[in-house]
Amino acid sequence: MTTRRKLMAGIGASAGIGLIGFKPAYAAIRPPVTRVEPVVMTRFGITTIDPYRWMENPKDPDWVPYAKAQGAYARHVLDRLPGRAALEKRIAALSGATEAVRDLQRAGNNLFLTVRPAGASSARLEVQGEDGTRRVLFDPNTAKTESGAHVSLDWWRASPDGTHVVYGSSPAGSEESVGRVIRVADGVTLKEVFERALFGPAYWLPDSSGFFINRLSDQTMQGTPDYFMKSVCWFHKLGDDPKDDLKAATFGLHQMVDLTEVEFPILMTADDSDFGLLLGIDGVRRELSIWSAPLEGITKGLPVWTKICSQADTITGFAHSGSTLYLTSEKENPLGRVVAVDLKEPSLTSAREVVPASRNPIEALSVASDGLYIQIMDGGPQRLRRLSKDGRLHDLTMPFEAGIYAVFSSATRPGLDMVLSGWLQHRSIWNYNPDTDQFSDTGLSPKPNIDLTPFESKRYLAKAKDGTQIPYVVMAAKNATKRGPAPCLADAYGAYQVSNTPFVNPRSLAMMELGGILMFASVRGGGDYGRPWYEAGKKATKSNTWNDYIACCEDMIARGLTSPAKLTIRGTSAGGVAVGRAMTTRPDLFAGVICDVGCVNLSRSEVEQNGPANFPEFGDPRVAEDYRNLVAMDTYFTIQDDVSYPAVMVITGITDPRVAPHQGGKLAARLQALPKQKKPVIMRVTFDEGHGIGSTRGQIDSKTADEYAFALWRAGVPRFQPRA
Repeated sequence: MTTRRKLMAGIGASAGIGLIGFKPAYAAIRPPVTRVEPVVMTRFGITTIDPYRWMENPKDPDWVPYAKAQGAYARHVLDRLPGRAALEKRIAALSGATEAVRDLQRAGNNLFLTVRPAGASSARLEVQGEDGTRRVLFDPNTAKTESGAHVSLDWWRASPDGTHVVYGSSPAGSEESVGRVIRVADGVTLKEVFERALFGPAYWLPDSSGFFINRLSDQTMQGTPDYFMKSVCWFHKLGDDPKDDLKAATFGLHQMVDLTEVEFPILMTADDSDFGLLLGIDGVRRELSIWSAPLEGITKGLPVWTKICSQADTITGFAHSGSTLYLTSEKENPLGRVVAVDLKEPSLTSAREVVPASRNPIEALSVASDGLYIQIMDGGPQRLRRLSKDGRLHDLTMPFEAGIYAVFSSATRPGLDMVLSGWLQHRSIWNYNPDTDQFSDTGLSPKPNIDLTPFESKRYLAKAKDGTQIPYVVMAAKNATKRGPAPCLADAYGAYQVSNTPFVNPRSLAMMELGGILMFASVRGGGDYGRPWYEAGKKATKSNTWNDYIACCEDMIARGLTSPAKLTIRGTSAGGVAVGRAMTTRPDLFAGVICDVGCVNLSRSEVEQNGPANFPEFGDPRVAEDYRNLVAMDTYFTIQDDVSYPAVMVITGITDPRVAPHQGGKLAARLQALPKQKKPVIMRVTFDEGHGIGSTRGQIDSKTADEYAFALWRAGVPRFQPRA
């Protein structure tokens, strides 16, 4: 057993400074020196030592100075890379040259769009009338907070008749949405204001007279582990004062609705249905709890709820039209089958199968007036199947090998619209017409005038430690590896059953134009092959995630595509587990590591506001088996004093509501203090950004330039080497 004396001695050696305070005078020329206050904790027989636990308190007087100094040091390092400024200019030209449309909704005689105009910083809400004329309803580019922070459009939904839109916006990438209503005819914002409306959008009644909206409890405090707990779903009648809204659902409100404290109650409607569906969404868990009741009773405060399924029933998707509820059931088959429930007499036991399980997993369901659409995952690319009203099932012929990034449909309209992208096909909005059985590009999202023909994408398979074949995709200029191994930025995620679907980001061309290659690994924990692939990289099997990542990197090297001296790996958010543990497992394999708002200290998740919501994904630290798994996937606690790690760039935004900034702060401090760490460790900090959701185009351009410049610097590309 490791004694407290040995643990304390180890921390003293790793820090090399003892209990020394922060010295801001050195911030611009070398990493800040910060205080070390070792906390020894033994839990379930596992002892950990945490030298920087004080960072978990954002009100600690040393935290903001430390973060500012780290940010200043990172800028000092990155801005000295000679090619960085030109790289950011090129990225900005690629990202902003063309208008981009992200979301749409057809309602009444209007078409509503989320539009980021060419050259603009943020997306805005527009409406297009029958005559084709478009006008702006809400533009965050012209809105600022009193402190000068930028504002982001977070979510919106138009009423079925197209006369009103309810939307949420927040400052500085915080995702702390405030809801408001716009009257479409004259663009006037109504008096209603909905605080703490983080989990939009709102869902309208079919007659457009009101909507249901989820809001955080006014009893919770931001930054605490119970912040997201016991949220409330309210019914708001259009024109009323929100203080008079009806509490429709929350923990403990109705005897028949056994919501847990963690579940978010979301009440959903369909344009052609008299029934409402109450969803209990347990953080990031895919399994749903669902109740149904007639809308008339819900809006009067006299709901007659019937429970349709619980999490144990393994229902992972739904769509409803009229009195029919379609459900994706994974209980009998982990790849999913579709069953139908009659909402007039709802019972899962009497549900009838309408689409049997196939060899490909079901991703999502959408309903239109002509039938049910089933989104299928096929190892990364996605496609659609259609169940027509007469019961015929057929596969739709996709316009290209695509990733489906959004589907927009209504039970009162035929067909659907969707956002598609390929590895080398620009993102665009397509429409499927069931009468012609054809897809067509709507032209609503103009394609950038960017030639993709000089580039190529190739799919490879790597052999994992246990023999499993792990797919990965490499994108590069067609001659990138002609002269030997190329600089490479590799990416992996591997969580929440999120798949590695085809997508081309115009910004990435800037990296490839300089001879760099990009790799995307479909590691386990993701959803490329459905639930079995997901479960094989979760909790007790999480080590597969980073070992698969390592296997893909080794396979690239064996093929001569890159080399350890030219390879930088990156992981974002939950991908912090993949990138961090790949680094601590094989520090010899990489030249650089980028951890972008990454989860690197998950064994301490119970102290974060978003921690409990992630217990289903990573584990509950209060449970012995889960805690052992969490410590094993915890990058911060697997760092060794006697190892020299690759160069590391930690990225965090101070307003991040999803991964607490102290995770990155701890990691950077720990690595910088290692006695054998010779390669640079920097922490890029911004104070007007969060998790990246809500960042402006310019902010994303700047971060992308930093990531690419860092990778090219570590790969030894001459134009990115700092001058002596």
